[in-house]
Amino acid sequence: MGDNGLGIYLQSLPVDLSIDYARKAEEAGFRSVWLSEIVFGDAIVPATAIALATERIDIATGIVGLWARSPVTTAMTAANLHRVADGRFVLGVGLQSRTYVDNWHGLTYERPLQAIREWASIVRPILDGGVADVEGEIFRTRGFRLLAQPAETRPRLVLAAIGPKMCQLAGELFDGVLGYFASEAYVREVVIPNLRIGAERAGRSLDGFQIAIGFPSLVSEGEEGLQQVKGQVAMFCTATKSSPSYVTSVRLAGFERELEEVTRLVGAGDVRGAIAAIPDEMADALTIAGSPDHVRSRIAAYRDAGVTTVVLNPSAPDVWFALYEGHFPEGAEMPAFDFPAFLGVVERTIGGLRA
Repeated sequence: MGDNGLGIYLQSLPVDLSIDYARKAEEAGFRSVWLSEIVFGDAIVPATAIALATERIDIATGIVGLWARSPVTTAMTAANLHRVADGRFVLGVGLQSRTYVDNWHGLTYERPLQAIREWASIVRPILDGGVADVEGEIFRTRGFRLLAQPAETRPRLVLAAIGPKMCQLAGELFDGVLGYFASEAYVREVVIPNLRIGAERAGRSLDGFQIAIGFPSLVSEGEEGLQQVKGQVAMFCTATKSSPSYVTSVRLAGFERELEEVTRLVGAGDVRGAIAAIPDEMADALTIAGSPDHVRSRIAAYRDAGVTTVVLNPSAPDVWFALYEGHFPEGAEMPAFDFPAFLGVVERTIGGLRA
């Protein structure tokens, strides 16, 4: 499997700050910067700006949605960005949630596994310099070839995948996988075995394959970060409509009883009570938070578990939010996003983990 080092999400930031922090991350020895596309803005403009402002760090979408752009448009954009970035662009794509697709884009979230297969059957040949001619059930492209001179390499294609079937598709059709909120046990017992199943289906190994896992992260001066990140734990372990596999990740880490109590309290609208019920050990097993030394030890543990790219997602202290409509009961308290506190976490993440 490939060795792609330490990554950082730079979402929730204006483009100018994304550029500044990407430069700082590059100087600090981070190997990749990841840009998601949810409600903070698109991923392509900041990715392009960062590519032009840096020299070594990989620039990855983490992720753009499968349905947000046509496969042909996505392939053309990726090819151009890869050239602008001198071969450092990584195209991370995923299904996103049904809410995003249906409510925001006005499209139909349907047959996700089939959609991914068809998307890959269009995008990969275009990026390889060939013809995409696909008459699919969801996506259709007739005779498209990108006439621009191809770069020496094509962008790596990374699939956002959490559950077993999605991990198998990543292993079969993609160059890497991007998971999230995965315990070490989940990586060992679910992610890697299913990646291997997919790779074997395609007649290949996982040599050079990127296994990236993102984590809610809160680097603090002491160990208070573990307490301050618990809102993220409550948020993801109850987000069953986003992915039931989040729950599996918690259970495999050994916190089933605590999970039941957190779920009960969130269902009753007592989010703060749910957060208070999360022990430090549970937060530590599902996030990467605490002092820089402790964070380094957690990164090393995931590397030992088989993760090639640990992607830290800096989180503002004591913040949580609904991941989809109906995630939390109506009237449940939602804290305000503290932007200065968030910037402080980003600064400590980059400065505290300087290579």
